[in-house]
Amino acid sequence: MNSRERFIKTIKHETPDRIPLDGWFSVPVWEELKEFKNIKDDEELRNELGIDFRMVLMEPSPDFSSKPFFLKNVGVGVGESDYFVREAGNLVYENEWGIKMRVSKDSDNWSYAYHPLEKKFSLSNLIIPDLNIPERFIKVKEDIKKYKDNFVIFAGVSTLFRKGWLLCGFSNFLEMLLTDLASIEKLLDILMDFTINEIKLYVNNGVDLIELLGDLGTELSLFLSPDLWRRIFKPRLKNIIDAFKKENVYFFLHSDGNIKDIIPDLIEAGLDILNPIQPECMNPADIKKDFGDKIVLHGTMSMQKTFLSANPGDVVEETRSRIEKCGNKGGLILAPSNVFTPDIPIVNIDAFYNFVKNYKTNK
Repeated sequence: MNSRERFIKTIKHETPDRIPLDGWFSVPVWEELKEFKNIKDDEELRNELGIDFRMVLMEPSPDFSSKPFFLKNVGVGVGESDYFVREAGNLVYENEWGIKMRVSKDSDNWSYAYHPLEKKFSLSNLIIPDLNIPERFIKVKEDIKKYKDNFVIFAGVSTLFRKGWLLCGFSNFLEMLLTDLASIEKLLDILMDFTINEIKLYVNNGVDLIELLGDLGTELSLFLSPDLWRRIFKPRLKNIIDAFKKENVYFFLHSDGNIKDIIPDLIEAGLDILNPIQPECMNPADIKKDFGDKIVLHGTMSMQKTFLSANPGDVVEETRSRIEKCGNKGGLILAPSNVFTPDIPIVNIDAFYNFVKNYKTNK
């Protein structure tokens, strides 16, 4: 069974030959893994780890960096066009929406430095990137041709919540949801149309899976009330997904934090896969029990505890438990709950991928 067949079984809640694997890696970890495995080629390492997904990403416009700084720092396997940037001086970088990010002088740490709609909200000041630049999708087409037969092809786009706060500033965005909802809804409708057009270009080129990327909560709760999310964001999420109902495409949401209150709503909106089911604040076995026949669990492996502090044997035992409790009748894709960082022992990463790759679910 190849990776593509394995995914189709899993998404249909049927038992694959093994649990599908995914993962995100900071660049130093990826390079250390290649050295650990005595592998020089990126694709060879993906195959060695057993990763079943291949990412595609449109190119930036000619005005922006062809080697996106922030994509490199976010890590291998993480891709979203908001990280296309050009230098704006004084360690500040600007993306295609006019959002600016500042990098610390002596490290890879960075923070958002400017939100175009924060000081003065005016839709006339909104910069909307041009998606109709043919050069954007040349590499996407090449990569899909290379990987489509054997792998699941995915592309990442921002959620409306994430794009909204990036443009308006986080605190200001939350405040405007309560004090000037009419203006925010006009912005969200513009962003929804843009997102649909962005996804359409990916899907028309053969992408199988769309990752909607953007945290909705902390480890305690959502950033906003469940009722407000249902009223403002749920209908627009459903509109985005409904636009592709006739296409053979699946939708994946990445959100850290405890978002259990809206999982039924995400399912009603048409979501197929939920990531990361962060085990520090949501029990994957409980999520599987309550929702596992309606949605696929993706991730579930603790970054803050298991990978960081345990030994390889403990990693294997937690992975075994996760498969036994959450992997019945498909519906589970295993991955770290976030990006592997340099403080995580390589032997723990290696133990995880080796175990899942060799664990046969149909034995």
